[in-house]
Amino acid sequence: MTRPTPALRLSLPGRWHELPLGTDDEIRADVAAFVREHYGRRDDQATLRAQQRDRLGEAARRARDAGATQYHLSVSMPGDLALATAVAEYRPGLALGAAIEPAAVADRLVRVLAPGEDGGHWERLAASGGVVFERDAKSGAGIVVRTERRLESASPDDAPTAVADYWLTVPGAASVVLVSFTTALADLAPVLVELFDAIVGAAEWATAGRSLRSELAGSETAG
Repeated sequence: MTRPTPALRLSLPGRWHELPLGTDDEIRADVAAFVREHYGRRDDQATLRAQQRDRLGEAARRARDAGATQYHLSVSMPGDLALATAVAEYRPGLALGAAIEPAAVADRLVRVLAPGEDGGHWERLAASGGVVFERDAKSGAGIVVRTERRLESASPDDAPTAVADYWLTVPGAASVVLVSFTTALADLAPVLVELFDAIVGAAEWATAGRSLRSELAGSETAG
């Protein structure tokens, strides 16, 4: 019997809202309620609310269709600062061999992320800006591979976005979990990556049998 991948519990600072990844109707209803709560009902804000509904609904559907297991929006940071960031978790079905040791899994992963001639995958990863670090044993020892990218907007009116992808080796398995942070504050990416590193480094693997949704329940109200 295949051992289920344990859920990853993220301690997200501040207030976050979890968007559902179910049917289009479920996403539409949740997004509409979220927009009403945070953007009010004033007539002069109708266009802004419609734009936010379209943007958030599309983001949730895109994450769902890409196989996301969880999708969270930052509402506010301590001090009511706006982070303009989303975090999604994925369970990519990569062929990473049979060895379950974190170093072996990470090595196979880097071969996928930085393909090319044999033997130079770690150098290629570093040359592309990739970073590797180990997680504290208290949170569940393992290796994290971080890659970053900047996405320019097709519209001159929209700001670019920055994406930081974290690939975590799963304890006792030849697999990885991907935690992806996307922020509209692309110019602040170097500072935000330090925060994202800390979140991923402190994440804990949930106990077997508990869903990720139940582990993260209350994250919005915790702030």
